[in-house]
Amino acid sequence: MPSFYPAARPMTLRGLPGGRAGTAETLKEMARLAREGTRDAGVIQVASELVRNLAQYDRVGEILALHAFVRDSIRYTNDPIDRELVRTPRAILEMGVGDCDDKSILLVCLLRCIGRPGRFVAIEMHNAGAFSHVYVETPLGKRWIPLETIKPVDAGWSPSNVTRRMVVHV
Repeated sequence: MPSFYPAARPMTLRGLPGGRAGTAETLKEMARLAREGTRDAGVIQVASELVRNLAQYDRVGEILALHAFVRDSIRYTNDPIDRELVRTPRAILEMGVGDCDDKSILLVCLLRCIGRPGRFVAIEMHNAGAFSHVYVETPLGKRWIPLETIKPVDAGWSPSNVTRRMVVHV
């Protein structure tokens, strides 16, 4: 009888401290995974293929292509109950799913694979007392452009009801 148990994918699965300390620890782990992902030839190949048909030096096109891929091709799914799960870029690509932190890890990694910097922006909304979402920003000229990966919105959109932000450069 065949096994339905999949091969393990590299990821971090653990309980994290609550509040600001837990958010800071999660963002630190996300940055590590995004940086390490740029050493994976398969991830570099995906980034390269996504921008291959663009005109040379089309920085806006590169950002839009990578953003659209992560937003539209990786299905949003929640983490397990009572666990913060952060996946490697390879695991996200292989599984085709992830939550906002996973999708953000992948997008920053893909941007870095083509020489574009990125940062994570964790946000608290509606005075919730906790950071509950993360998205990516990348520079374009002198501005940092928000890249939301879990809603069907264009590059440049960001939530308007933000009460606190925590930013981590990768």
